[in-house]
Amino acid sequence: MSKYIDVFNGDADGIFSLIQWRKSHPITANDQQILITGVKRDIALVSKIDNALANQSKITVLDVSFDKNHEAVKRVMEHCHSLFYCDHHKADKLFEHNNLMSVIDTAPTVCTGLLINNVLKDEHILWAVAAIYGDGLDSVATQYVERLGLTQAQCQQLKELGVLVNYNGYGNSVADLYFDPAELYTRLVNYESPLDVIVDPDSPYPLLKQGYEADIAKAETSKQLVDNDLIVVILEDAPWARRISGTYGNQLAAKHSDKPVVIVTDNASGSYSISLRAPKVNPYGASNICSQFNTGGGREGAAGVNELPKAELGHFIEVVRTYYI
Repeated sequence: MSKYIDVFNGDADGIFSLIQWRKSHPITANDQQILITGVKRDIALVSKIDNALANQSKITVLDVSFDKNHEAVKRVMEHCHSLFYCDHHKADKLFEHNNLMSVIDTAPTVCTGLLINNVLKDEHILWAVAAIYGDGLDSVATQYVERLGLTQAQCQQLKELGVLVNYNGYGNSVADLYFDPAELYTRLVNYESPLDVIVDPDSPYPLLKQGYEADIAKAETSKQLVDNDLIVVILEDAPWARRISGTYGNQLAAKHSDKPVVIVTDNASGSYSISLRAPKVNPYGASNICSQFNTGGGREGAAGVNELPKAELGHFIEVVRTYYI
């Protein structure tokens, strides 16, 4: 019996990447699959693999920053059989090892689902398109749906599912979410196509759609500052606000393509959670900005800070303004 450890981000990109990978590399009934995931901001996931668990295992890591996991990767590499790492976040600390295979591209026009699709040569491309939409890369997704000749209705369905699964990943803990990402993966991987999820009344889709529509309505009434330079939205300390923060940021960024978007969510701990979206016309720098602050990181086009002291919010906004203006 072989042991497979699948480590993946709890958002659309992570979940749809693993669905593609496991459809092309299925695990037999005689083998063991261990899922390690969490909320979207829970990215130090490899550290959850202890040495005993890693022993002789085949590890796959998808859509979490290598830099945030490199020490844990070094440790488990001494015990595992092999490790495949695919991601699109910063990887300045990437190293070589005989048993490590990595596919990493930090360009703002890619996501992990697209990188996996390239490795698999379009074997499960509809799941990749849903991942691309979920990561807010609508213009990239459009290129694929045109090449595939999809109808407008199919395009809209893939986008909606990507947005909804991505929405489910945001929260301070799994308790904030409608579905534990591990459960959501387990349910969705049984569908042949993401389009099948939409038409099945017993799928996770109806509940996610209902929750999303309620949360986005509340977000649209929240305090918002829009000026010539940027957009800042302040959300309250509540589960709905934590769930909608990143998805609402993507929506505003698509609507105001020339402005950076800052979503500020109040935390009970006395800090703010920050979601930053770079302008679509200049999709760079978000990770560099957020990495200047403790608990910050991300990728070129979208990044965040898990716990920003409230006294530093003004400074953060000025850093964003200075970078892009």
